[in-house]
Amino acid sequence: MNEIGVKPEISEVKQFQSEINEFKQIKPEEGMSFQEAKMFWNDYFTKETILDDKLFAPDKSEIGSEKIEGTQKNEVIELTKYYDDNRELYRIGNELLPDTQYEINGYTYKTDELGRIISAGGILHLKEHSGRLPIKDSLEDIAKGDQKEGDQRGHLIADQFGGFNGLENMIAQDAGVNMKEYKNLENELHKEVKEGKKVEAWIEPEYEGTSGRPDKILVMYIIDGKENIRIFSNQREG
Repeated sequence: MNEIGVKPEISEVKQFQSEINEFKQIKPEEGMSFQEAKMFWNDYFTKETILDDKLFAPDKSEIGSEKIEGTQKNEVIELTKYYDDNRELYRIGNELLPDTQYEINGYTYKTDELGRIISAGGILHLKEHSGRLPIKDSLEDIAKGDQKEGDQRGHLIADQFGGFNGLENMIAQDAGVNMKEYKNLENELHKEVKEGKKVEAWIEPEYEGTSGRPDKILVMYIIDGKENIRIFSNQREG
């Protein structure tokens, strides 16, 4: 099944052209001129092309969480649209929109031209929900298939700060880093926020080539005006 935004294969195009040529051999009905028949079929295939284009180009002007449905070769395409705090579209299905800025739970995120998160942050606040929310998306969807053995689904903005529990706030993160160094920093910042200090944090995942898995994570945090920077390697020790 073709993904949204992907044009058909060459073989499909040739088959479609062959079908068009077969239609061209159809003779006009009695009483209909050749010109009238030609105009009818030209109009018919123009409408078909428009419908196909709509399947590959989702409408960004619609507001509200919804599903896009279409059919192609008897297959159903069903992709959910996601909107941020400002009712702006930022995700379709399992793909974040490229070169996009979105806000969720008060935090700001940016994606690059490949739809990878390159920045996440804001002023930290304590979560309003109790317990820990289950993560919605799979590691494979988060890493775009580039996950490594021993990886976990790591929050960019921690759950304890109200960080979202979907791929829009997730990276593939080595378990050792996620559960030790990174978690220790999150707990330090949580203590500062709980004490009433103003804490601002910005996280920047850095990627190698076109990989969907970052190899480094840069964290800049400011506590009552004092700036600090930490860099975490996302590689397994040993």
